[in-house]
Amino acid sequence: MKLSILFVDDDVNLLRGLRRVLHKQRDDWDITFLDSPIEALKRLDETAFDVVVSDMRMPELDGASLLSEVERRHPGTVRVVLSGYTEEKSVLRTIGPTHQYLAKPCNTEDIVALLDRTLALRRMLRSEPLRTLAAGLHNLPSPPDLYIRLTAEMRKEASSLRDVAELIGGDVAMTAEVLKITNSAYFSLGSRVHDVFQAVRLLGMETVRALVLQVGIFRQFDKSPEHASVLRDLDAYGLTVAALARRIAREEGLGESLRDQAFCAAMLSCIGTLVFFDAAPAKTREILKRAERGEDMAVLERETFGATQAELGGYLLGLWGFNDAVVEAVLYQNAPSECVFADRSALTCVHLARAFGPRWPLGSRTVRPVLLDVDYVRRLGMEAKVKTWLDSLVEADTEAVK
Repeated sequence: MKLSILFVDDDVNLLRGLRRVLHKQRDDWDITFLDSPIEALKRLDETAFDVVVSDMRMPELDGASLLSEVERRHPGTVRVVLSGYTEEKSVLRTIGPTHQYLAKPCNTEDIVALLDRTLALRRMLRSEPLRTLAAGLHNLPSPPDLYIRLTAEMRKEASSLRDVAELIGGDVAMTAEVLKITNSAYFSLGSRVHDVFQAVRLLGMETVRALVLQVGIFRQFDKSPEHASVLRDLDAYGLTVAALARRIAREEGLGESLRDQAFCAAMLSCIGTLVFFDAAPAKTREILKRAERGEDMAVLERETFGATQAELGGYLLGLWGFNDAVVEAVLYQNAPSECVFADRSALTCVHLARAFGPRWPLGSRTVRPVLLDVDYVRRLGMEAKVKTWLDSLVEADTEAVK
C-alpha cells in the first residue's frame, strides 16, 4: 500500500519543483501538492494522509498553526516543517506540533531520507508488544502540568524565551531544581546561572523542557522510602550519561542542536526503567541482580515485561511530543543497528555514552547496561576510535577491582 503524503506551500514554483524531483517516488508514495493551508485542512477532512509536510511562512495560516490543527484533528499523521524561516519565535512554536524540521534549501535525498526515517520510527512505536505493555501498566506516568503548559506556551504566536522562563519561574520548586541542575558539573557552563531565563537561553528550549519533564516525572514516583535510593541513583546516572553524550557530540564535531538532542535523549534514556521499577519493583530488582551476574539486561526486560525499557521510554517520549531524533535515540539506544540510517547523530552519542559511561546503578560492582553495537560502529567507520576507548575502559575496570 502506498504512503499518502501532502505537501503544503504557498510558493507555486517550489511545489512544481517538488513535483518534478519527487516524480520517481510515485511507485511508493501517493503525493498531493496544495498551495493553500485552508484548502489543506479541507482536504484532510476528506482524505487520510500518512504525512503532512508544510512550509512555515504562509499568508492564510502559518505552518505551526496548520500542523497544530492537523495534530488536533488527525493525531496519527506525521507532521513535518519544511522551511527556511528560522526566526526564534517561529521555530519555538514548531517544537510541539512538529515531528521533524527540515531547513530549506534541501535536496530530494534529504526529504526522502527524513520521511523514510520518520515513518520507520512511527511503525516501531506502534508495535503490538509496546501497546500491550503500556496498556498493562496501571501507573504509567503522565507529563507534568508545567510540561503541558510549557508546550502550549511554545505554540503561541507571540511566545518568546522570556515568556517560557516566566512560566517556569512560577513554580518555585521547579525553578530551584532547574537552576541546581544547570549549575552542576553536568553542563560545565563556566559561570553561575542565576535565573531561569539565563538557563533557557544558555541550554536551549528543548533541553530545559526535558529537565522540566524529568523533574516532574521523578516527583510523581518519589513517594516511598523504598524508591528513594533507586531514584537518586537513576537521576544521577541519567545526568552523568547526558553530560558524556554531549561531550561525545562535541568531539565528533556535531552542531549545537545535535548536542542538545544527545543530552536530552541520554538524560531521559532510563525513564522506562523508572516505570518498570514503579510497576514491579521486585521483578526489576531481579533483572538488575541477574544483569550484575553477566546476563543481557535488554533480554531480561523483554522476557519479563514483553519489551525493553528503551522501547517503553521511546514510546512515552513519542506520546509526550518529543523531537523524533530524541525519541529515536532513546528507542534504539541498545541496538542502533536496528535504526533505518547509520549516521553520527544523537543516537550514536547516546549509545556510546551508555556503553562506555558509568555503570548503573552507580557503583563499581554492577555492569554497564548497554553492550557495544560493533556492527553499527563499523558502519560509521569508528572502529579505531572506539577501540581506544575500549582499551581505556578495560584498564579502568581492572584498576577498580584491585
